[in-house]
Amino acid sequence: MAKDGGDWALYADHRARFTEGVLSSASQPAGRLCLLGAGHCNDVDLERLAETFSEIHLVDIDSAALVRAVARQRPSVRACLHRHAPIDLSGMSKRLKKWKTMAPTPAGLEASLASALPAIVASLPGPFDVVASACLLTQMSFHLRDVLGENHPMLAPIRLSLVATHLSTLARLAKVGGVSLFASDLTSSNFYPVGELSPDVSLREAMNQIVETGRFYHAANPHLIRDLLARREGQSVGEPEWLDPWIWTGSHGRTYLVYALRFRRLA
Repeated sequence: MAKDGGDWALYADHRARFTEGVLSSASQPAGRLCLLGAGHCNDVDLERLAETFSEIHLVDIDSAALVRAVARQRPSVRACLHRHAPIDLSGMSKRLKKWKTMAPTPAGLEASLASALPAIVASLPGPFDVVASACLLTQMSFHLRDVLGENHPMLAPIRLSLVATHLSTLARLAKVGGVSLFASDLTSSNFYPVGELSPDVSLREAMNQIVETGRFYHAANPHLIRDLLARREGQSVGEPEWLDPWIWTGSHGRTYLVYALRFRRLA
């Protein structure tokens, strides 16, 4: 979902739901929050967040977007904002051009991304009380596909590694006992008639039906996210809590179905 400073009004419904998800993840006031993929901050109400968090760390690959987002805020809000950009949260950007012409082996892919996670974590002043991903995963996946091409022989395993790395980033940046919130757009009306869903339908059930049709953003597959987190349970994170999904209409008249879940870091 593109984040443009002029889209503030369009993001109202989505912003309210995502902001509430962040606030309800805070166990105590005056904590430290890290927002991954903050961009123009249309996803979040920074004024509301600043009432709860003493520090809000905004992370994105787009430095100019963060500058504009912070400039829009009142001085009292700006006082608790910290910009971190450009930071490549995929850990892949510098490798993609090489991988386009010379596909990595499975062992090479594993080794490359094993080094990416510590570098991402070391680039930020964690740990944090709450770490939130603002519908970032699909944006990174789109970039991956656009650079490598749909027919790249290693597209699927590279995308899987991207998903796993992002979930690990969320877990590693949180303090022990802290909470990670993962939000993602599952699909849009370009792929599935989201806007035609009945108001009475269970959006959780609708998510399963959408996945069965294959008309969704594959990096955001909730079954994949669930399975990857399950592999971590008993090691570093607790069982995920699924929030109620929501629908909203953004730019170009596209309607999105968004879901979110959160998990606590155990060790």
